[in-house]
Amino acid sequence: MSPEDRLASFLGETPAPQASDVFVAEVMEAVERRALLDRLALGASAALAASVVLWACAPILNLAVDSLAPSLAPAAGMLLLALAALVVGDRLLASR
Repeated sequence: MSPEDRLASFLGETPAPQASDVFVAEVMEAVERRALLDRLALGASAALAASVVLWACAPILNLAVDSLAPSLAPAAGMLLLALAALVVGDRLLASR
């Protein structure tokens, strides 16, 4: 039921929803809530599995980061300055 339909029903322009419509809406809401909880549980379990895998790979990743960080620091700094310029420029252009 759209907001316009609810307003029209409240103002008496259309008949109020019947009990069967309300029941169907409540059942649909319960089904969607269960689907949401299932998706959240799936996402949480995937995040947990990914965190366990990354925790297990941490020693190897630390070695890789320690060897690559000194050579990538100047490039990261330049990219950070470019990103900051884009954000500030976008805000300045949007305010006009």
